[in-house]
Amino acid sequence: MELDLTPKTAQPFFEGDGGGYYTWLSSQVPLLAKTNVCAGQFVLHPRGFAFPHYADSSKVGYVIE
Repeated sequence: MELDLTPKTAQPFFEGDGGGYYTWLSSQVPLLAKTNVCAGQFVLHPRGFAFPHYADSSKVGYVIE
């Protein structure tokens, strides 16, 4: 299996005053579709506020400062 490991830019899913959520589409990164995994980036601006989010799917998150 040949993998394309070139960096892809995330597409904006939501942008607001407090920050934004960006996601990589499975059409851009076919490996995501094959492995049934989603990828996203949550950006919170200084003094931004995020509402709690509840979903029926499990999530793993990393906080990078």
